[in-house]
Amino acid sequence: MNMDNITDNSIIHDYVITHIDDAISNEWIKVYYQPVIRALTGQFCSAEALARWIDPEHGFLAPDKFIGALEECELIYKLDCFIVEKVCRELHEHILAGKPAFQVSINFSRLDFIKCDMLDMVEKNIEKYNIPRDYLHFEITESMIAQDEELMRDNIQRFRERGYEIWMDDFGSGYSSLTLLQDYDFDVIKLDMRFLFSMTEKSTEIVRSTINMAKRIGIKTLCEGVETKEQVEFLTLIGCGKFQGYYFGKPQPYDELLESMVSKNITLESRAWHNFYEIASISARHTDRPLDVTEYDGNTFYTLFMNDPFKEQIGLMNMDLREIDKILYHSASQNVNQFKKFADNAIKSKSLESFYFTNGGNYFQLKIMYLAEHENKYLLRASVNNISFDQNTKERDSLDRRLRELNRLHEAVLLINYKEDIIFPLIGGYLYLTDTSEKILTFKKGHKHFAQNSIFPDDRDEFLNFINYENLQKRSHSDGQTFVKKTFRIKQRNGSYEWREFALLPIQGTRGHEYLFIITKLTHELTMSLDNTLYPDFNKYTDHENVTADEYARLWYSLITSSSYKLFWKDKDRRFRGVSKSFLEFYGIKSVNDILGKNDEEMHWHVDEGPYQGDELDVIHKGKTIYNAPGQCIVNGVVHNIICNKIPIYDKGEIVGLVGSFADVDQEIYRVLKIANPSKLDTTTRLMNNKFFMMTMMDYAAQYNEAGKNYAYIVMHNKNHHRIEETYGSKVAAALLKEIGEKIIDVISQEAVATRLKEAYFGIIIYIDSKEKLEELAATLKNHIEEINSINGNSVTVRMTTACHLRSEEGLSDETIYPITLKEVDDKEGNVDN
Repeated sequence: MNMDNITDNSIIHDYVITHIDDAISNEWIKVYYQPVIRALTGQFCSAEALARWIDPEHGFLAPDKFIGALEECELIYKLDCFIVEKVCRELHEHILAGKPAFQVSINFSRLDFIKCDMLDMVEKNIEKYNIPRDYLHFEITESMIAQDEELMRDNIQRFRERGYEIWMDDFGSGYSSLTLLQDYDFDVIKLDMRFLFSMTEKSTEIVRSTINMAKRIGIKTLCEGVETKEQVEFLTLIGCGKFQGYYFGKPQPYDELLESMVSKNITLESRAWHNFYEIASISARHTDRPLDVTEYDGNTFYTLFMNDPFKEQIGLMNMDLREIDKILYHSASQNVNQFKKFADNAIKSKSLESFYFTNGGNYFQLKIMYLAEHENKYLLRASVNNISFDQNTKERDSLDRRLRELNRLHEAVLLINYKEDIIFPLIGGYLYLTDTSEKILTFKKGHKHFAQNSIFPDDRDEFLNFINYENLQKRSHSDGQTFVKKTFRIKQRNGSYEWREFALLPIQGTRGHEYLFIITKLTHELTMSLDNTLYPDFNKYTDHENVTADEYARLWYSLITSSSYKLFWKDKDRRFRGVSKSFLEFYGIKSVNDILGKNDEEMHWHVDEGPYQGDELDVIHKGKTIYNAPGQCIVNGVVHNIICNKIPIYDKGEIVGLVGSFADVDQEIYRVLKIANPSKLDTTTRLMNNKFFMMTMMDYAAQYNEAGKNYAYIVMHNKNHHRIEETYGSKVAAALLKEIGEKIIDVISQEAVATRLKEAYFGIIIYIDSKEKLEELAATLKNHIEEINSINGNSVTVRMTTACHLRSEEGLSDETIYPITLKEVDDKEGNVDN
């Protein structure tokens, strides 16, 4: 009996409820896939998974016959969990067979999150089938959020933190779509083409505005239900990112879909290029300003998107993109070599560059912005202005007059564009950046250079917070304050520091992206007041003895704030009372407050704590002076050989503490003898290289055998490394290795030594006294590293296999702990050849 012929809904309802488990276990439920096409390239970039129930007794059961029944009886989670498992299995089988695999979006119900931990279920299937996380996206609806905001907010955040995209389906069908975009983080919004069914002026404007609004806030766009060529052309023109609908393909089983795409000459977008074209898609949008998005490989330009205002400026209206490319970029074009030079300069600077050229008797200004690159192909965004047609001469002259007025009031005025990463002088040039050879600086590079070289050391952190874009936005949102100003000390040409007022003024109409950065001199009275308030008072005595003390104080202040000496001083209990700036920088400690009141043992940064502890006790209790005492310390997982000097501090003849300094031996040898300093660092990460790590293991072994100090060895391996390298190339793979190294440093700090053993294998050695603590540390490292889900915008799924052993475990020796632990990792992965 065909279910379509049954009019009694209760019969269908009861059949679905009583047979859902059979349908899942017997796989009467099939997964069909409907293709999603990228607008800019016409490539097949993903698909939506849709459930189809093909019953052996009743035939095809339409989704509207069973989904509602499962929702009503709170059994929908069984279907959705099955769909996740089935999609992962099919992707795994195709990847294993070397067949094409594509990203898939899966629909979830609110009841799914109530009935089970959906993230845990997804993660288990991802791990079981070894599928990259970016192959799965999840669709939810506005109504799901409206029914339980807290439940959905928590789950959206959890999924996105693990690297999954969350898509809002049927955007605009509810009553509070815009509020949801403000309160929740979505990666994609899906619009239904029911909006454009009649293609009225009102409906097209709604879709145009929605897509523009989404792109401005960084959300990607997809229109489903696309069925006509007219809809495709309109959506492409207004910058819609992706299409889904019967115009491109109906829902089909996996292999049939692939065959259908081949028959229609629609190619599959490579996973390696996904991020590249996502950036291109979100950059293409409807605007009244000239806009062009182009690929460039160092020789050939290929336009992906060009709006009508751009075509109008260059006088090439009513032409398709391939015709325009032939005119602009063919080998006989008089400007093609200029365009290549312009593009190369923009790629080199990785910021907005302006160029001028003539063509057909017209004078043009071309602005090019580097967006992304992959495998020697570059993505560029451009705008063009035919200056010959520019009618804004009066406005330009008015602006010039205003700038001259500002010149009388302020020492320097610069334009900062946070979005385009530009800092550009309007008045005063690069007054305090005269030692840079670059004509136009990126903001990221320029403001750090300025802080490091021109701002008074004590003011640098505060200055960086002052100019930070996120802090500006927070201030604006919290109290409506947009204009901010603050005083800082700035270095003059003669080397002295003088007070200046700094102000950041937002430029109207730039959506908070552009600011005027203004530097203004202060009055003499205000300068004196600030000096008296913030500088140490070294001038309050007139007698010779106290004047000498004041001079010593100035010397000491200069040494601890500005010298390269790594100085420290401690109280009678060997607890830190203070350290110099260079000391903090050497250890990577952010604030002196992180070390005050602690001793060396609590900082865990010596390989052998005994000698230094003994030296300090001799200084404090016997008045000894220690010169050039050798030792080893750990900095960010790397062992450094150091020499240390320590002398007692006296107060009225009584020892009240000690003061000391230390130096890195290898750096000192290089400084004095100009001998090349052999790096202890791995060339890819900031961890110790294998050679020096093995030497350090000998030191740990000596401590175990001579002092009974137990140590442990941890080996970790990212088993997905080769897949990531094959997909994205060696640069992304190397960047991931570096990020894994940073994650390891986050966890071990100064307490352990870490290395990259080979490829994606990492080793860690640490003093530790129990297996329970060791396993807890290994689990913490694994979890922290596996939080990595993106490298340079490319989605990655990291899976760390770990093994760990204490030296004191039965059957282990200093010689065997390393190979046994490494073999255990390989055995877990089945890597018999490693």
